[in-house]
Amino acid sequence: MAATATRGSIGKASYEAVRKHIDAGKKATEAFRLVAQETGRSTATVQTAYYRVARSLPGGGGVQLRPRKKTGAKRASAKAAGAGKPAARRGRPPKNASASAPAGSAAAIARDLSNAAQALVAHISRLESELAESRKDRERLAAIERALGR
Repeated sequence: MAATATRGSIGKASYEAVRKHIDAGKKATEAFRLVAQETGRSTATVQTAYYRVARSLPGGGGVQLRPRKKTGAKRASAKAAGAGKPAARRGRPPKNASASAPAGSAAAIARDLSNAAQALVAHISRLESELAESRKDRERLAAIERALGR
């Protein structure tokens, strides 16, 4: 399957179209939206193409570049500064204390199993009562339809 456009030409065309709008006085977000409407692509796709091309230009194409990773010297100084502190936990905090217990302990596993079984029993009870209510509703509806002669 042969490509119809040369590699990278769509990104370059997007970059040039956005620059044209920006040079005409539009804000970048407005320019992205206009180019997306003109080309039938999403705004995010146009933004991605624009910044990819801009970063490849000498001097960054006028966009401010942020470092993605710390350099070796910054990484070493960050390690030295935080040497006495434990690493911060990332993500959501645990829902309960048993979640922070050692995962391998038999007591923690048994506790988790018991909690899961109780939650399952409660869920099944709710489902059974909903089913019984649904059956009653269906019987009422059938009785009404019989009374109406349907």
